[in-house]
Amino acid sequence: MRKASNLLLLSALLSACSGSSGDWRADAITAAQAKMRGLINNPEATFSHVDLTGDSATGQTCGVVTSKVGIFTRQARFIVYIDGAGPYIEPGLGSSMSQADFDWAWKNDCVNEGYKG
Repeated sequence: MRKASNLLLLSALLSACSGSSGDWRADAITAAQAKMRGLINNPEATFSHVDLTGDSATGQTCGVVTSKVGIFTRQARFIVYIDGAGPYIEPGLGSSMSQADFDWAWKNDCVNEGYKG
C-alpha cells in the first residue's frame, strides 16, 4: 500500500511540474500588462499582438496597447523586460524614449528575439 501511495504522490508531483511549465509566461504577460496600465494611467487599456520572447530571466513582453486619451483612442507598441527594466512605450502614450530608440529596442529585443505578434 505504501508503494502505491508513493507512486501516486510522485505522479501528482510530476503532473504539477509539467503543468506549470508555461505558467511563468502567462504570469510575465499579466505583470507586463499591469505595468503598462500603470504607466499610461488607464486600468481599462486593452492589449493585442502580445508575445513573450526570451526566457524567464532575460525575456521581454512585447505587444500593442490601446488606450483612450481624452476623446481619442490611441495605439502604441510596448516592451516590458522581465528583469525589471521598463516598461517602454512608443512616444505618444507616455514615453520619454525617442521613436528612434524605441524602434531600435523593438527590433533588437522583440523582432530579433522571435516576436510573432
